[in-house]
Amino acid sequence: MKYQAENAVSSFFYYMWNAWSKEECKIVFGNMHLHFWDKWSSLAGKGIFGAAERFFAELSEQYQKQLVERAVSLYDGRAFRKEPDDEDVYVCEECGSTKVEITAWVDANTNEYVSDSDDGEWCSDCEAHNTLITLKAFKEQMQSWWELCEFKVMEQITGLRECDYPSEDGSQAFVDAVTQWWNGQDYERKREIYNKHNSNKE
Repeated sequence: MKYQAENAVSSFFYYMWNAWSKEECKIVFGNMHLHFWDKWSSLAGKGIFGAAERFFAELSEQYQKQLVERAVSLYDGRAFRKEPDDEDVYVCEECGSTKVEITAWVDANTNEYVSDSDDGEWCSDCEAHNTLITLKAFKEQMQSWWELCEFKVMEQITGLRECDYPSEDGSQAFVDAVTQWWNGQDYERKREIYNKHNSNKE
C-alpha cells in the first residue's frame, strides 16, 4: 500500500508494541509463522526493549516489507487507520472477493500511478476478468438475496426449523430467528453462503 515514509517508522513500532502477537505473525508470514514466532520469542527473551529492532534486522528484505506493510495497514503513524467505507472498497461482482486487481499506467521512472488502463479488471479468486462493484453494492445484493430465500433454503443453511417456532404470528418468529442468525455472520461467511446457494450463480 502507499504511505508517507515519515509515518512508516512510527506505524511499525506502534504495531509491534500494541498489536504484535502469534496471530498477527500468522497473518504476516503465513505458513512460515511458527519459524518467525520462534525467532521473535528468542529475541524477546533477551529483553523486550530493542526486540522489534533486532527482529526486523534479521528478516530478509521481502519479509521486512511484509511486516511493514501489515503495520502500515493498521496504523497511520501513531493512530489506528480508519477502515475505508464500503462504498470506497471494490470487490468482484461475481464472488464478492476483495482480491481484485485493475491494470493501470504507471510512470516508469517514479512508479507513480498515472491512470487506469483499458485492459480490464481481474479477480484472483475467480481467476477471471470480472467487473468490479463496490463492497456496499455487493452487501446489498447478498442481503436482498437472503430476504428472498425460501424457508427451506434458510432452514438448510442455518439449521433452524420453522416448525420449532410459535405459529401464532404466522412465521414471524422463524423469520426473526434466521434474520438474527444471518446478521451474526461476518462478511466472508455471508459471501461463502451466498456463492454456494445463490441459484443465479449455478
